[in-house]
Amino acid sequence: MNRLLIFILLSLISCSKREIEIDSSFAKIDKKLKDKTALIEKIVPDNNYRFWQYASIRGGLTNGDKITMMKFGDTLSSQKNKIINPKKGFNLGEFLSYSYIAYMDEDSIKYVTNEKDLKKFIGNIDNLEEAILILYMNDLTFDPQEVKAGSFKKNKNGFELYMMKYYNCPVKKESIKVEIDFKGNFKTKSNGVYYESTDCIMT
Repeated sequence: MNRLLIFILLSLISCSKREIEIDSSFAKIDKKLKDKTALIEKIVPDNNYRFWQYASIRGGLTNGDKITMMKFGDTLSSQKNKIINPKKGFNLGEFLSYSYIAYMDEDSIKYVTNEKDLKKFIGNIDNLEEAILILYMNDLTFDPQEVKAGSFKKNKNGFELYMMKYYNCPVKKESIKVEIDFKGNFKTKSNGVYYESTDCIMT
């Protein structure tokens, strides 16, 4: 009976982490890119807009909305037009929050509030940060502790990445292989769950 119990426990432990072979040409993604602002700062818009701003809005039940703002370009020119926070936007994997981009196109303010418009605003994928940003909107993040879920390499068409899909209840981490081209088109392939537990995190 004891031997059977030990065997079951060892089996559960071995299933909690799955070994995935990663080519040595892949480099780990810097953990600082978990900070969304580090990604936004590297956006190179498709057009040379005079001014643009990024805002993240987190709903507050007691103290009102919390707004994080980042501005780029000629901020004085933006004062000619009032920017009004839209009621919806794209999501970068944060609970109870959404983001948008406002930019000045000639003399009018336009808004980016969804994935399609963000891809259009970014245009060609110029760097790793833009690639990760697109994937964040599609429920993929990365694990800075694991190469199998947090590494990348550049190729002639764009980037290849190992990203992570996270599940809250029960807690699971799944390794996802991604190929994303310079136009922002991507395809994914699951490498399987490499970590799981009986914990349940409710958000």
